[in-house]
Amino acid sequence: MKKVLISGGSSGIGQGIAIHMARMGWEVTFTYRTHPEGAKATEQAIEASGGTCHVLEAHLEEEGAPEKMVQQAIDCMGGLDAFVSNAAGDGRHSILTTTREEMQRLVNSNFLGYLMAAGECARYMVRSKNQGSIVFITSTRAISPHPDDFLYGGLKAAIERAAESMALDLSPYGIRVNCIEPGATLVRPWQTHDARAGEMVNGHPYWPIEDTIPLGRMGKPEDVAYLAEFLCSVKSSYITGEKIRVDGGLSLPGMPEWSAPCQWMSPDWMARQREEMDEIFQAYPQET
Repeated sequence: MKKVLISGGSSGIGQGIAIHMARMGWEVTFTYRTHPEGAKATEQAIEASGGTCHVLEAHLEEEGAPEKMVQQAIDCMGGLDAFVSNAAGDGRHSILTTTREEMQRLVNSNFLGYLMAAGECARYMVRSKNQGSIVFITSTRAISPHPDDFLYGGLKAAIERAAESMALDLSPYGIRVNCIEPGATLVRPWQTHDARAGEMVNGHPYWPIEDTIPLGRMGKPEDVAYLAEFLCSVKSSYITGEKIRVDGGLSLPGMPEWSAPCQWMSPDWMARQREEMDEIFQAYPQET
């Protein structure tokens, strides 16, 4: 049985990947940070499908935690064939107001945590002569600039660039490194509304993002999970150093050329977005 470590499996995309890979016959170890109830739900779903899993609590922004996580997973499973680096902090940050402390927190969780864990996995794979796979879950925000996104989007872009060099470094050992860029994905309850365009939701006009996605719907965690399992398996043994979008075509149109003003050019829109995101991130766990 192949063995995979997934960081951040208590909700959203990471949860979808953990459940799917267990159903596909992988032995799964996944981590959580602040959402033990979600971790229990993932564990129960895997066990209900007949799968095998191990659950670890991990605070990957802390020094030494990524390496400890990898060693614990190897001890639990007796080996490691693939690592899916998914756990990350999220948020909107303006360069005008973000503090050093806020920057450092995201750098630790979204960059150092990713790379330190990947390095520990790679060293194990080299020592054990295991031609394994490392998959980073990044974001279309790595390639598509948004307001208040210099930090999160910038770090996702940095991971993608790092992954390309890692793919070259590890290619002599047959270890592959790839990135998945999810777009707008349904991962939390507040993303689903029954309202129509222009109706008021939480005091603001609602505009369904589905109307801007060429395939006409938001993504689901399983959309990313199918690709993650493929990139971890021998079916993708000739793919490395790649970035693959899973966004229903959302990133394709680019900037509009027609006369209607872009919504993100409106100061009112930007202020409203910042206010809404602040409320959301206070109400829901963002790091898993």
